Amino acid sequence: MDKWKEIKERLQHLGGTVELLADGHTLSLVKAHNGKKIFVRVFVDGVAKGEWTKTEDGKPVHSEGRFWRPMKRAAYPKKVYAKAKRAFGKKEADRMVTPRVIGVVPDFGTEGAVVAHLKKHFPHLELKAESDEVAS
Repeated sequence: MDKWKEIKERLQHLGGTVELLADGHTLSLVKAHNGKKIFVRVFVDGVAKGEWTKTEDGKPVHSEGRFWRPMKRAAYPKKVYAKAKRAFGKKEADRMVTPRVIGVVPDFGTEGAVVAHLKKHFPHLELKAESDEVAS
């Protein structure tokens, strides 16, 4: 079976986990919920630190942040575009409502989203053998 399909398969049910090896780090993907939403959380070497969420120029400051989802937000909502265009001009108004990466977060909405991110950025990652997971 394709490794990407196997990752999705293991994360299909709540509580599903997958251990991966990528760029010298062990990634733990866990499907969880917070009472309202179901999501997939990514742990790097068994932890998820808040300081890893920082970015500079759209890139994670800490190398562990590369495994997390980039969070994009615009400085202002699209509904202020018309007023901003009149007040500041088109170029500045476009800049104000264009989403930029403001941080990275360890949560992905679906197993497909986490697989797409990992497939794009870490195509050579390896699945950790299931016997290793049971032994840990």
